[in-house]
Amino acid sequence: MATKNFIISGLLLMLSFSFLSCSSENEDDLLPEERCEEQPASLSGDVIPIINQNCAVSGCHVSGSNRVNLSVKENILQYANQIRNFTQSGYMPRQGSGLTLSDSEKETIFCWVENGAMDN
Repeated sequence: MATKNFIISGLLLMLSFSFLSCSSENEDDLLPEERCEEQPASLSGDVIPIINQNCAVSGCHVSGSNRVNLSVKENILQYANQIRNFTQSGYMPRQGSGLTLSDSEKETIFCWVENGAMDN
């Protein structure tokens, strides 16, 4: 009986060590500052082209619509957190619009905001 308990205790100990030694290399598990260290994004060179191609288009986020006009740089800066949240969640661009963002484009917007949403 003592031998059986010793074996079970040993197995449980090994199992607990195996759980403790697990780590994830998944990019989503990294902290935002770690995730974006190698992803410097600029407003003018990276983010505005993505928005102009996918958001500030006829019928969406332009002048005359009932939505925030994202063809205006000041609005992009003011709504940066919302833009990040909506693009990360897949809420924007809306399904059925025929517009989509690649994972890379979503990451660019995410990192631009995480790095301070600078007017650069």
